Amino acid sequence: MSTLTMDEFLNHKRLTDFARFAVPDGHDLWPEIERAARRSTVPRSTSRPSILSLGLSVAWTAVGVLLIAATFATLGFGLAMLVLSNGLRSAPAAQPEGERAALTALYDATGGQDWKTNDGWLSDDPLDQWLRVTTDEDGRVTSLDVGSNRLNGELPMELGELSHLNLLYISDNDLTGVLPQSLTGISGLETFHFHNNPGLCAPIDETFQAWLRGIAEVRGSSCAPEDSLEDREVLVQLYNALAGENWRNNANWLTERPIREWHGVTNDASGRVTGLVLGWNELTGEIPKELGSLSKLRRLEFSNNYLIGEIPAELGNLSDLETLQLGNSPTTGGLSGGIPKELGSLSKLEILNLKFNQLTGEIPAELGNLTNLVILALMANRLTGEIPAELGSLSNLRALELNYNYLTGEIPTELGNLSNLNTLMLFGNSWSGCITRKLRDVPKSDFRFPDMPPFC
Repeated sequence: MSTLTMDEFLNHKRLTDFARFAVPDGHDLWPEIERAARRSTVPRSTSRPSILSLGLSVAWTAVGVLLIAATFATLGFGLAMLVLSNGLRSAPAAQPEGERAALTALYDATGGQDWKTNDGWLSDDPLDQWLRVTTDEDGRVTSLDVGSNRLNGELPMELGELSHLNLLYISDNDLTGVLPQSLTGISGLETFHFHNNPGLCAPIDETFQAWLRGIAEVRGSSCAPEDSLEDREVLVQLYNALAGENWRNNANWLTERPIREWHGVTNDASGRVTGLVLGWNELTGEIPKELGSLSKLRRLEFSNNYLIGEIPAELGNLSDLETLQLGNSPTTGGLSGGIPKELGSLSKLEILNLKFNQLTGEIPAELGNLTNLVILALMANRLTGEIPAELGSLSNLRALELNYNYLTGEIPTELGNLSNLNTLMLFGNSWSGCITRKLRDVPKSDFRFPDMPPFC
């Protein structure tokens, strides 16, 4: 057996490559290998001169030990860094036990074993595996939707521990009592629905009411000490005018119960009606003009019923109104007459839905005054005339639906000013001229339908 010289050994390609691979930057063991090698010679096999002989040399033993140590050190270092970096990037933090306890308290207080759906609840699974619970990447609860789920009883104060909530739905259950004051600790809540629960209401103290006012979308009633007698009388007239005895749901209407417990009704802390949500409820007849005296009304939703007659001009008096939904399904006939120009005075209006009716006449130019409007849905009526150029002033508009009417003329170039528009439906009318190129990039449109004008 011949020997490798020290320099041949140290210059062996496979050895040097391995050493450089095994030792990470900043952790150089090569000097140690060199020192170990220089203490001895390495036997060379005469039959296989290009392969190092293992196990027969003290030098190999020393080098082997160092390389094995380097390999394990490297693997350990690499794995540690991998776990640490993955943990920093994607591993969720331990979920706060306070939030798990809060959801458990809700389950126990509201008869969770009898809920319609309770899959995953009270398990040891992550909270986002509990049905209707959504969490962020840190495991904090951001959304809780237990509406229409047969909850009953009173809400626990622990619910306020869900401090990262931005959506909370507890509507359409059998909850009672007063909303817990602890909810005011949820500072980022954006949507809160608690309506259609018998007896559930919000405290009327200023702290709680100020918190409610800070939420973008609230549906529910406050615990008013007494109802507005004037508003109660208007509701009685509404019930009688629209055949309330035949409604699909008329729970507590015309009873001595507070009006906040009448199905579909919400009120504020002073007992004034703020919401009438009675869609899909088989309302039949003409809308009474007396609704125009509900001066605190913010939501009027009567869609998909059997309404006939004209839209009362008195609805233009509802200065706080934010949502007006009088659209019908295609098979129910619907409202007739023109669109009252008085609706143009509803400065807070965000949604105007009158689709699938039998409305006639022109679109009032006054609707261009509704600068907070987000949705204007007038499709499937019998409207005539041209689109008012004033609609181009609706700077917050996102959806404009005018399709399937009898509109004529050119599509106003002013609509190109609607920079927030993402839905524009115009098909099914008799247009002339061309469509301004400013509308070409509207994400959802019917410009490619047959007989639509070209762009210019």
